Amino acid sequence: MASPKVSPLTSPRASGLTRRKEGTVSAQTLAKAEVAKAFIQQKYSKMKRDESERKEVWDLLQGKMEAMRLNPSEQEVLKREIQHKEAESLREGRKKVTIFDFEPLAIIGRGAFGEVRIVRAKATGEILALKKLSKADMLLKNQVRHIRAERDVLAQASNPWIVQLRSSFQDEKYLYLAMEYLPGGDFMTLLIKKDILAEEEARFYAAELVQAVESVHKMHYIHRDLKPDNVLLDQRGHLKLSDFGLCKHSDQPAVQPDPIHTFNPDLRNFLSPRSDSTRRQLAYSTVGTPDYIAPEVFGKGGYTETVDWWSVGVILFEMLVGYPPFFSDDPSQTCQKILHWRKTFSLPREPRLSASATDLIRRLIADPADRLGRNGVAEIQNHAFFRGVDWGRLRETRAPWVPEVRFMQVSNPTDTRHFDKFDDSEPFYPHNPLPRPARRVRKDVNFVGYSFKRQDENQRSTLVAALQELDRVRMGSEKGSLLQPLQPRLDTEME
Repeated sequence: MASPKVSPLTSPRASGLTRRKEGTVSAQTLAKAEVAKAFIQQKYSKMKRDESERKEVWDLLQGKMEAMRLNPSEQEVLKREIQHKEAESLREGRKKVTIFDFEPLAIIGRGAFGEVRIVRAKATGEILALKKLSKADMLLKNQVRHIRAERDVLAQASNPWIVQLRSSFQDEKYLYLAMEYLPGGDFMTLLIKKDILAEEEARFYAAELVQAVESVHKMHYIHRDLKPDNVLLDQRGHLKLSDFGLCKHSDQPAVQPDPIHTFNPDLRNFLSPRSDSTRRQLAYSTVGTPDYIAPEVFGKGGYTETVDWWSVGVILFEMLVGYPPFFSDDPSQTCQKILHWRKTFSLPREPRLSASATDLIRRLIADPADRLGRNGVAEIQNHAFFRGVDWGRLRETRAPWVPEVRFMQVSNPTDTRHFDKFDDSEPFYPHNPLPRPARRVRKDVNFVGYSFKRQDENQRSTLVAALQELDRVRMGSEKGSLLQPLQPRLDTEME
C-alpha cells in the first residue's frame, strides 16, 4: 500500500518552521540581535559625529589661514601636510590590538574566569594590567552580559575614580582588557596591614569611596560588587574602582532621550548626568559578595543603586572595627545574618567610635526607605562625619598611606609587592598565533563590538593640533617659522 503523499505545506518539518515563525523569538537570539544592532548604530553614529567635527575644524583652519594672509600656494601646501599627518594618525588608530603587542611581566590575580597580568606595551613601554577572560567559561556560566557591561563602563568612563581602560580586544579563545596599572595594590591588602584605621584615615577613604561610587551612579549603573578587593590604590595612595563584571544598568531619565541612544536600554543616555528625579528601574538578579551585599538583593522586590551605599557602610564598619559586621566562616550563614540584619547587626563597644561615625554607619546599614543616599549623594556628603572634607579637591590631598613603590627602574621595571604572587599555569602567547592563509576565522556573535582602543591624548586629532599651532603662530615674522619645515615642498609647488 502506497504511503500517503505528504504536502510540503503540511509536512512535520514545514509545520515546525511555521510554528517557529509564529512563535516568539528566544531570549538568547533577541539579546544577540540587540547587541549587533547596538554595535552598528554606535559605529555609524560615531562616524557621523566625527565627520561633522572634522568639517567644523577644517572651516576654522581655513579662516585662520586667511586671517594670516597666507597665499593660495601656501595654504595648499599646509593643507596637504595636515592631510598627510591626519591620514597617518587614522591609520595608526585603525591598527588592531593583539596579545602580541604586549610583553608579559608577572601575574597578580587569578579568578574563576581568567587572570590578571602585568604587561609592558611593546610600542610605548607603558606598564599595564591585562585582564584575560575565557570565552568558553563566559558562555558556560552565562556571564556574557556581565563582561559586556564591564567593558562598556570602562570604555565610557572618563573620570579619575575608575580604572582607565586603554583597550579591549579578543582572539578565538579569550577576551582581553588592557587597563592602567595601579601599583598600590587593593584596599583589602591595606586593611590587612593596618587592621583598624583611625577615624581621620577612614574619613578620607570613605569620602573617596563615596565619590567613586557616585561617578558610577552618574552613568546609570549599580556596581553591585563593592568590596575592598575591588578598590585599588594608585601610586599616590588614592582610590579607584575596578572589576565591573557584576555592574547593572540602573535607571533611565524621565525626559525623552536622544534618538541616537534609544537602540539599547542598557546603553540609553549612557553619558547623561543623573537626575534625582529620574524614574528608576529595579534590578532583580542576586549577585555580589556575601559580606558586603545588601539584604534586598536577596529578595524578589527589586533594588536600586542604594545597595551600593549599604556596601559603603559595611566597608566603613570594617575600616573602623577590623572585620565586616556579618562575617561568618560559612557564606550561607553570612547571608542569613544579612537577611535578618535587624537582629544580627550591632556595633561593638570597642573600639569606641565617635557619635558621627556610629550614626553614619547606622544610616547606611539601614532599610532602603531610610538609607542615607536614597535622595542623592549630597545626603551622605553633608553628614557630620564628613565635616571639613573638601569634596572638590580630594585627589589633591595627601593620602594617609602612600605605597612604597619602586616603579619603572631598570632592575625592577614593575613593582608588584602589594599584590599576591602567582605561578604561570599556561603560556602567555597562543600556540598557533596565525591562522592558515586560506582559513577565515568566524566572528563570535556573542562578542560583536567588544574591541575598543582609547585614543592617545597627544594624537587625538591632527586637525586640532594644527588649529592650536595656527593659534600660536601669528602674522609677521612668525609666519616664516610655520612654513619653514614645508619650504622645500612649497618651492617645488611654485616651480
